[in-house]
Amino acid sequence: MKTYTCYYCEHDTESAHLITFFQGQQEREELLCDTCYADWLESLKSEP
Repeated sequence: MKTYTCYYCEHDTESAHLITFFQGQQEREELLCDTCYADWLESLKSEP
């Protein structure tokens, strides 16, 4: 089975979530593991 490396925690995972974000003026797409993805979604809820 294919494994992916999480962009944030750098752990290998069998499932990944593709996210898009801006770093400066550049758009980036990265993969997050389930735990980091859940944390990322939670952080979006707290933004004004």
